[in-house]
Amino acid sequence: MNLVAFLSFIFITTYTPGPNNITCASFGMHLGYKQTFKFLMGIVAGFFTVLWICVLLSSVLLEVAPFINTYLKYIGAAYISWLAYHTLKASYTSSSEIKELAKFSRGFLLQMVNPKGIFYGMTIFTTFLYNPDKQILSHAPWIFFLAVVCFSSVSVWTLFGNFIQKYMQNRMLKKAINITLSLGLVYTALQILDLF
Repeated sequence: MNLVAFLSFIFITTYTPGPNNITCASFGMHLGYKQTFKFLMGIVAGFFTVLWICVLLSSVLLEVAPFINTYLKYIGAAYISWLAYHTLKASYTSSSEIKELAKFSRGFLLQMVNPKGIFYGMTIFTTFLYNPDKQILSHAPWIFFLAVVCFSSVSVWTLFGNFIQKYMQNRMLKKAINITLSLGLVYTALQILDLF
């Protein structure tokens, strides 16, 4: 496993805008961290669950059809490239309408319909951490690590929601951040394909 590409993928995709981060920034701006905490814990619990589902799906899929691993590398690289494009175009705006207080259940359910999280998990367990000789439970330390990274990401977006909303209106700053993050994702995609 290429640890640099793996960690780049994890941190860039976790900290870039997506349903979790944008929602947390919005709640952070309107409710504050304390009132958003249950929602954050729901996100982490749901993400933890999705990761275990991805481990099971990827191990079964790759055991039944091991040749698919080659194709999954290309799919993973394509998905990361897609993320790079959307990161480049990200507006960093969040909804100004919050109709209900953030709840644990809403954060949990958001993960079940969050394509970014599902593709993230499948990419990790079919591309970076795939090892046919390992038992499924051997992924537990990685899943706990990824859940901690998820918690840190949604916490940062919640705590700095006001800051992000205020300063991301600066077009030059937004463009510089988007380009940097996008290039990091492109580098990761090239690493997966052994082209860099």
